[in-house]
Amino acid sequence: MRRVLPFLALMAACGGTAMPDRIAVLGVDRLSGELAGQEVELPGADLAAVRGPAAAMMLGSAADSARVPDCAMRRRVSGALVARTVACVSLLGHYAAMERARQFLLLAGAEALAPAAVLVDESAPAGLRYDAEADTFSLGGGPRGARVPLAFNPGAVTREMARRQLRAVLAVHPEEAEGIALFLGAAAAGDPGYLAASEPGGDPTGQLDLSRPLATDAPASALLASALWAWADASGDPTGASRAALAAARALGSGTADPPAVLSLVAAQLDGAERDQACAVFRARLHATSISACP
Repeated sequence: MRRVLPFLALMAACGGTAMPDRIAVLGVDRLSGELAGQEVELPGADLAAVRGPAAAMMLGSAADSARVPDCAMRRRVSGALVARTVACVSLLGHYAAMERARQFLLLAGAEALAPAAVLVDESAPAGLRYDAEADTFSLGGGPRGARVPLAFNPGAVTREMARRQLRAVLAVHPEEAEGIALFLGAAAAGDPGYLAASEPGGDPTGQLDLSRPLATDAPASALLASALWAWADASGDPTGASRAALAAARALGSGTADPPAVLSLVAAQLDGAERDQACAVFRARLHATSISACP
């Protein structure tokens, strides 16, 4: 112990033992799924300006005229920091939701992208929305009456962050990129019906649920997302399935592609019983046999 104490003192002097502050924000509780106050850590973030590795929050509707937030902090009795205004507590909560999505995507093998600007404006459509042409996000409140605002919905935020990861694929294969992003949202949330919480009337007929049976004429994005979710659920490894889906997206060329082609690229990464299971699930969900990597 006597040898440890001088080492700890040296680390403290050099900042080596400094821990990130815990920040009080609004967020979705992982257990209840409800919006509530919580304390999180946001490593590398400039709290006053609400920016960091996940994003850079900007107040305004246009990047060239938007301004940087100015969020003063105070210390709670618990020791955590909290913004002095409700608006800043909300902004930090939105940043925290993006950081949570970023961490999931990195775990799934996504690229560590430079943070994009997030234009926060009351007139923006509800939720976090990615604009591939400008490489920015917009952030708006609502929708009114939803149990969880769209921009706090972990799955919906991950879907938009995934769209940025897939922006090159989006330009060439929009349906396939949308399908993978839709699936990644479900994998991050652990819920195939994650969008229902942000619908004002919910989803009583299950139209937003990726686990529901789909007709063969359903949109290609929905078919792909549904097949990927079914496999992730069957394998019990949503993160591994996400990793395979992102790798398949990177392997797509500039030629024609469809859900079976993407699923073939996923199956080609697997061996033995794992591939057999994936192929069986993919065929069942797509009502198809034309998945070239599935014998």
